[in-house]
Amino acid sequence: MIAGAVARHTVTVVRAPLVGDGRGNLTRDWTSAAEFDSAGWAIDAGSTSEDETNRDGSSTGYTLRGPLAADLTATDRVRLFGELFVVDGGVLRQPGPTPLTSHSIIRLERWEG
Repeated sequence: MIAGAVARHTVTVVRAPLVGDGRGNLTRDWTSAAEFDSAGWAIDAGSTSEDETNRDGSSTGYTLRGPLAADLTATDRVRLFGELFVVDGGVLRQPGPTPLTSHSIIRLERWEG
């Protein structure tokens, strides 16, 4: 059974509302962001890299695998281990032959320095 093979974790999703910028465009207002928990995620360590130009710069990444219908979008941010990450790319929905093998795949990235 796949569901029992991996420890499942809860992550915090940070979602900012869309607001007008006064010029007819909509942008995310991160000062008014709401946070909510999302359960059922497997967290895999991703990669780290260093910015060759800026020696103080580095990135850290994780991959989340969780519920197929998870309420998480490409414009959300995710709080994981006390740090805030952005979604790298989009949210991949991977249907499987059964509900137990169907899941969402999300890459997270965080830059420092």
